[in-house]
Amino acid sequence: MIRFLLLIAIVLGALYLIRWFLTTPAEDVASKVRKSLWLLLGLGLIFLALSGRLNIIFAFIGSAIPFIAKQLPVLLRLLGLAKTIRHSKQENKSPESPRVTKMNLKEALAVLGLAENPSKQQIIDAHKRLMQKLHPDKGGSAHLASQLNEAKTVLLKNYEQ
Repeated sequence: MIRFLLLIAIVLGALYLIRWFLTTPAEDVASKVRKSLWLLLGLGLIFLALSGRLNIIFAFIGSAIPFIAKQLPVLLRLLGLAKTIRHSKQENKSPESPRVTKMNLKEALAVLGLAENPSKQQIIDAHKRLMQKLHPDKGGSAHLASQLNEAKTVLLKNYEQ
């Protein structure tokens, strides 16, 4: 008899929920479902903590960290946060003015830190030494690296003439 009463209670509860779901606005339904899921999650964590089985959750979180880290860019893109982060990084960069004129011999010597009439090997060594410090992959800027390359090109052309 008790099973029959429980079955009737479950059926009536399900009918009430279906009726409520069909007559309530979508925003209210979404809000109530969200609150209910958070409540169930909280109650589930409390139950696991009281029963001594909470370590299962921590093991799952620990094993999910690599997957989450791999999927983080996709999640950020889906949430629209990737554009915000990208824009804030671009705002922090200083604007680089494009070079209109070609570099002359004195400027090339100054960029590479060389004296007048350097040898070909001195030009190559100075370029290599500075490029190792200022390369964009090593934390330098693309603008400085392009200036170093241009200075090397100007000096080597002048050396060949």
